Amino acid sequence: MDFNPQVLLLFTNAFLTTALSVVIVGVILVREYRPTIRRLEQAPKEEDTCASSEPDPRS
Repeated sequence: MDFNPQVLLLFTNAFLTTALSVVIVGVILVREYRPTIRRLEQAPKEEDTCASSEPDPRS
């Protein structure tokens, strides 16, 4: 079986292109959704503080 360095170069190029694309998409998603994630994480905390400071209107 002959070893063809061009095939190795082709697979290396494909792997690096895929890895770079994954990193770029990950960075874009984190930048876009970080404010939304922070807002959603803070929402339950704000509800807890509001619920404890205000009397229950049903009672």
